[in-house]
Amino acid sequence: MCPSLKSPSCRRPEVCMGWLLFVILLLPSCAPTISKQLRQQVEPGLTFARLAADPEAYKEKIIILGGVIAQTTPKPGQTELEIVQKKLDYFNEPESTDASEGRFLVIADGFLDPLIYQKDRRITVAGEVLGAEVRPLGEVEYHYPVIKAREMKLWPKFKPTPPPPYWGYPYYWGPYYWGPWGPGPYLWP
Repeated sequence: MCPSLKSPSCRRPEVCMGWLLFVILLLPSCAPTISKQLRQQVEPGLTFARLAADPEAYKEKIIILGGVIAQTTPKPGQTELEIVQKKLDYFNEPESTDASEGRFLVIADGFLDPLIYQKDRRITVAGEVLGAEVRPLGEVEYHYPVIKAREMKLWPKFKPTPPPPYWGYPYYWGPYYWGPWGPGPYLWP
């Protein structure tokens, strides 16, 4: 029984246990991307626009940024990531938009495989501002803010799921249909 809840649906123990299990399984999905200790060190009010305008003024400050990987370059003892900045949502996940305020560089300790940290993967980085670096980007000299990574989150690749076959999708019969490779179950990939 749930003595603290007055709901008639909660008078049965299995219903209470079901709700309790649901809440317990839901909590890890709401866990933040970056640790609480590092989030507490983040400079309040420091946005990418302010950082890009004057990276030297924010040296040694902690910031959380995210975006899409443009290039991964392994170097001795470290890996350099060039990232196209994207706005972060409530869970610090880069939004899937075409809007960006610029690019930044991330220096990560150790080797990060370019096949895993590949172009167009979304990433969130928390780290210390090291300053700026000027490099060519196409035919212009671009000022990159440089971040020393403390924590990173590489987001999973987005896999669109195809819609299930509809009635009449080629030669549909019950739970099976005749697809391009012969008969198959209804939810065959």
